[in-house]
Amino acid sequence: METFARALQAIVPVAWTATAAAYVVAFYRPSAVGERACARLAALAIAFHVALFAAVGLAGRPMVASAGGALASMGLAVAGVHLVLERRIGTRSIGVFPIMIAVVLTLAAASVDMLRWPTTDVPQWSTGLHVLGAVLAYSGLLLAAVYGALFLVQRDALRKRRFGLFFERLPSLELLDQFSWHSLVAAAVFLTFTIGLGHRVGRTDGLEFPYHDPKVWFTNLIWLTCVVLVVGRRVRRVRPATSAWGCVVLFTLALGNMLIVDHFSQVHPTF
Repeated sequence: METFARALQAIVPVAWTATAAAYVVAFYRPSAVGERACARLAALAIAFHVALFAAVGLAGRPMVASAGGALASMGLAVAGVHLVLERRIGTRSIGVFPIMIAVVLTLAAASVDMLRWPTTDVPQWSTGLHVLGAVLAYSGLLLAAVYGALFLVQRDALRKRRFGLFFERLPSLELLDQFSWHSLVAAAVFLTFTIGLGHRVGRTDGLEFPYHDPKVWFTNLIWLTCVVLVVGRRVRRVRPATSAWGCVVLFTLALGNMLIVDHFSQVHPTF
């Protein structure tokens, strides 16, 4: 099973790369044939990705408790959430962006060993749920930032009356804002879940952790900012452009949380 899992680990980024290539063609030269190719290749990539998860699990490894597993999970989450959204609106005009992100994440995942045992002392079930919640939350922040950045680019183009093939392929500002908003709401929900679970596990005998840990403080700050932004949008106190900038800043903070703050944490040391 381990050999099969390692083979799938190499196949998954290839499948997403082929899907991304189809999306690039569909973005610049939209056609019914291209749209069908995108749908079929995306379905095939997801099938390989799910099979990888199953193979790693059957090999007796907790998928999301390794760096490779977390990256692969995030790639699947980003692509999967976008594919659900694009089915709702019936267009694949911006799918190239999240699918490209999935390619990068799965390539990074393929460069590390998903089958090594985690070194954490936290029980596997809680580790899996906690990390999975964090993966889904950060995937939501990533998508919110991507759609928010596209919103700002399209808004600037309309203001400057700069029209070209790239901008014509982007959907309306309203649609981009809705994509960013719904992704942000999902991020807030999953952040609340993963932080709540983390604090609950941290109260278990033998698993206590210091609440002054920089990872705990910084993660709570990201969660609080995310919730404030969501509530601000809900009560219409925050404008779409401000929300878009906020999503970009939030994901930047989340990235710093993973790449920098982790190195100073005793609760969440780097994988």
